[in-house]
Amino acid sequence: MINNALKKVVGVATLMTLAATMMPDAAQAQRARYSGASMNGPVVTFDVNTTVTESLPGLGNDNLGYFPGAIQNFNITLDNFSINNSAICGQDPCPLGNLTVRRLTTEADGNTISDLNIDGGSDVTVGFLQDFFDQSEINFSGNVLRYDVSFLAGTASNQPDVVWFIQSDDSRLINNLTGFDGINRIFGIFPSQASGGGTFAINQQNNSQPVPEPSTVAASLLSVGALGMRSLLQHRKHLKKQS
Repeated sequence: MINNALKKVVGVATLMTLAATMMPDAAQAQRARYSGASMNGPVVTFDVNTTVTESLPGLGNDNLGYFPGAIQNFNITLDNFSINNSAICGQDPCPLGNLTVRRLTTEADGNTISDLNIDGGSDVTVGFLQDFFDQSEINFSGNVLRYDVSFLAGTASNQPDVVWFIQSDDSRLINNLTGFDGINRIFGIFPSQASGGGTFAINQQNNSQPVPEPSTVAASLLSVGALGMRSLLQHRKHLKKQS
């Protein structure tokens, strides 16, 4: 009877260890949190889920990245006239946001930003952006990546609900979010409110703690199995002494 129980403990521990060892590294979910005040007061916070993988239409396109639902917990904590959760996200609390990544490009004039309007139709220009942000921190005439966020409950429009920019020439950031937790500062606008002060420059606050490494889980399960076997062996010795 003791031998049968021992075999069961060993078998269960072995199966649990194998299962833990086979867990993919992607189980280490990470979220980069950003927080800071916009130019006219409201405090903006949100998470970037860096484990979201690329989907069509970005999949297979080195110049375009698309990550559905990658923006989470977006929140504007101070209602400032027209800049609030409902106005920007379409509802309060904000739903998940889909993220599109590409390089910041201009039209033939070298100044007008491609496919980006503000306040109902005015073109966004390099000069407009540069006027709002410190030139020592970001140069919109240089290599800049553009991140467009469209919320699932946002208004029916071809324009994104939120846009932010990062000074970088690293093309790997376009098609993969795993390196995003190394971005400490971003500069952004709310296109529908940009001329009214709807711009922000915010910093990364922290990254979430990852799920323990599979090897750590496996080691813990092996320890549980070992303790179980030890207990059974001690119980067996005790029975022998009594007999």
